[in-house]
Amino acid sequence: MIKKRILWLDLAKGLTIFLVVLVHVVEGIYKTNQFQQYNWFSEMILGLLFTIVMPVFFALSGYVYKPVSTSTLLIKNLVQKFVNLGIPYVIFSVIYVSLQHVGSEVHQLSTWQDLGRIYVVPIGYLWYLYVLFFIYVLVGIMYLLKVPTILQIGIYSILLLLNLGHVIIMPYVFDSLCMWTIIFYLGYLFKEKPAVLNRKSLFIFNLVAFSVGMIWQVHTGKPWYDTNMMTQTDFMAKLASVPLFLYLFSHIKIGRVGHYFIKYGRHSLVIYLIHAPVASIVRVLLLRLGVQNYFLLIVLTLIFAWTISLCTVCIAHKVKWVDMIFNPYQYLEKIKLF
Repeated sequence: MIKKRILWLDLAKGLTIFLVVLVHVVEGIYKTNQFQQYNWFSEMILGLLFTIVMPVFFALSGYVYKPVSTSTLLIKNLVQKFVNLGIPYVIFSVIYVSLQHVGSEVHQLSTWQDLGRIYVVPIGYLWYLYVLFFIYVLVGIMYLLKVPTILQIGIYSILLLLNLGHVIIMPYVFDSLCMWTIIFYLGYLFKEKPAVLNRKSLFIFNLVAFSVGMIWQVHTGKPWYDTNMMTQTDFMAKLASVPLFLYLFSHIKIGRVGHYFIKYGRHSLVIYLIHAPVASIVRVLLLRLGVQNYFLLIVLTLIFAWTISLCTVCIAHKVKWVDMIFNPYQYLEKIKLF
């Protein structure tokens, strides 16, 4: 039973990170404004995938979360998270901004001053690592204080409502905690109550809620496809996507394709860090080489971004200094730094 759960979890990570690569490839091409005749297709992909991928990623992080009961263990746990998320966060922030200043085809240029403020506001796609660490802090403190489950649900739900209602203007970190903690905690709850996740009635309810939420997004009159964060128009679909897709992932029959994604799902963080700068470089090079077919550009950029990301995973297994970038804590611990 435990082995099966781990398998579907890795499968979920693998499939989700592939969709993350795909959506960022499409987004990068969409923002070039060179293929406006295909905007409808890009917006459909962006709207659907952005509604799914980040909620599922946060929920999967919550699913594998293990709370601790003492302050000593919590501090040790948070130090490990800070190092393993923080060092790659800084390194790839530098890489991301440097690449923006080297290339000419940039949609939204981050300044060097922005780089100096990444402790306050993250840059680009790296916001996920930033927010995830502070969710670990908040939820860890809640468990240390022995806050009951039902009260935590209430607190995180109220925080979400405060965020959606723009009741208080808050710094980025608090705003993000209000937005995403409930999603993370839903993943944790489904691990604790697997029987709830397996109910077909819950699946059907969330399938309907997700469908209604998507229709609502489309008919708001706003850029419905711009759903990377959570807003008043997309929160229902995002909340529903968590039990909906965790149910689907946990019931998929694992075949050859499934085992392929299981293999790389275990390295989803490495792929997440690598794919965005690689996709950006590949897109620019392909455009300069004269690739002007929209769908060919998507396919080639996706293939190169995915393949190079997987190659990086393989290199990290064989080259210690590369692995140190993605798993720094274990190396620092060996030299008694922690």
